[in-house]
Amino acid sequence: MNKLWGWLVIIISAGLLYIWQPEFFHTAYGMIQQGDIAALAAYLRSFGAWSIVITLALFVVMTFTIVFPFMILSGAAGIMYGLLWGTVISWTGEVLGALFMFVFARFFFRQSVAGWIAKSRYLKQVDDYSAANGFKALLVARLLPLAPSGIITAVAAVSRMGFRDFFLATLIGKLPPVVIKVVLGHDLALAGENLSRLIAVAVLVIGVYAALWWYKRHRQNDDALLEK
Repeated sequence: MNKLWGWLVIIISAGLLYIWQPEFFHTAYGMIQQGDIAALAAYLRSFGAWSIVITLALFVVMTFTIVFPFMILSGAAGIMYGLLWGTVISWTGEVLGALFMFVFARFFFRQSVAGWIAKSRYLKQVDDYSAANGFKALLVARLLPLAPSGIITAVAAVSRMGFRDFFLATLIGKLPPVVIKVVLGHDLALAGENLSRLIAVAVLVIGVYAALWWYKRHRQNDDALLEK
């Protein structure tokens, strides 16, 4: 029953938000969909003193939509407020969005998912691991620059991970990727002015994923040797 109420809350909330400001959502959605960082920054800046509140609200909404990359909005924040304050605002927005989604999914969906977990030995082991090692596992997942934040949050919410572990891992783990996304988004929109830094950050991101791939492959080879 909680699951049904959860979907009803999502649908009704989305409908009310759209009815309240249809033009805003059409415009912002179009710019985010097209990846037009500079245009999104100019549009959000036009709201004056309310731009920060609206930007934070967009981060929360985008957490629930899952499909849009935060880099577009983070880059726009970097253009509007500079790299330092753009990072602070983006970090705050992503953490707020994750907290909202965690509380929502934990309240409405954990109970129904718990039934599936109880029937599966593997899922039970994963659930037990999340309760005992949730902070470490989530922190590693958060540190990946291009990881799907909304999906990670949803998985954490339906596990037995404690709220304290979730909050601390999210607060700490989101900062480095947010810095990268703000800089990448900012420099992509202003590539003519910051090309060398854009290339350096892109190489850094590629290096992180290459190192993870190498580590995973190396560990698999070690495990295979031990099994022999």
